[in-house]
Amino acid sequence: MSTNRLKKQEKRYENLDFAVQIKKDNLGILKHFIESEKEAHEHDFQGQFYPSYHYEINRVMSTKMTKIPDEIIHLAFYYRLKLGTLDKPLPQHFSLFLNAVEKNIADNNLDKSYLSAYKIYLLFGVMNSADAKNVHHITYEAYTNSLHFLAISNSYTSFPNLRKKHIRFLPFIENKTLMQRIYEGISSYFNSDFTTAGSLVLLLLDTQQASKDVLFALHKNKLENTTVWLLGSFYKDFQNDENMFFVDCI
Repeated sequence: MSTNRLKKQEKRYENLDFAVQIKKDNLGILKHFIESEKEAHEHDFQGQFYPSYHYEINRVMSTKMTKIPDEIIHLAFYYRLKLGTLDKPLPQHFSLFLNAVEKNIADNNLDKSYLSAYKIYLLFGVMNSADAKNVHHITYEAYTNSLHFLAISNSYTSFPNLRKKHIRFLPFIENKTLMQRIYEGISSYFNSDFTTAGSLVLLLLDTQQASKDVLFALHKNKLENTTVWLLGSFYKDFQNDENMFFVDCI
C-alpha cells in the first residue's frame, strides 16, 4: 500500500505540467507540501513533494505569507520540523511556530522526526512530551539567538577551527536562558559533535562560577577515552586564555 502511494506521489510531482502550474502558487505549494508529508508520515515513506520543491517551500516560508491561512502556516511549520528544519519565523508567525513545536513534541511521535532531542532542549528547554507546553515560555529574541548559536556551532568542519574562532561565541554568554540550559543539560547531550563543542567554548569563556562548576561536574563520572580527548583538547587550546578555568584532572 505504501509503495503504491509513493509511486502516485512520484508521478504527480514529477509531472512537468504540474511544475509549471504550481511554481507561482504560494498557497498551493504549502498545501501540496502538507498533503504529501501527511500521507507519507501516516504510511512511513518520504513525501515526494519536498525533494523536488524544497527551494519553493523555503521561498514561501520566508515571505510574510499575508494571504495564507494561519492553519496552513502552522501545519507547514509542523511538517518542516518533522523533516528537521528549524525555521526562523517572522515575529508575527512565532506563536504559530511554537504551536507547531508543541504539537511535534506532544504527539509523542518524535521517532518519526529528524528534529534532534538536544536541539529541542537547547532551544525550548523541553526534555519530554509531558512538558510540551513549556515551549511557549521562550521569547522570540531568546529563540532566535539560541538558533544562531546552533547555526554557528555547526558551521565548522573541525574542532580546532571552531576553537580558533571562539570570539564569535562571546555574545551568546549574555543569553541567560541558553547558558542555564547548558549548565543543567550538557551532560545529557555531551557527545563528540559541534553543538557540544560550542557549549564547551561558552563554558570555558564564561567567568561565572556556575560554568566552572559544570566543568568540574563533567569529571565526576568515569570518562570514556573519547570524552577525555575532547575535553583535553579544549582545555589545552584555552589554558592561556585569561577567561579560561583550567581543570587539573585531565
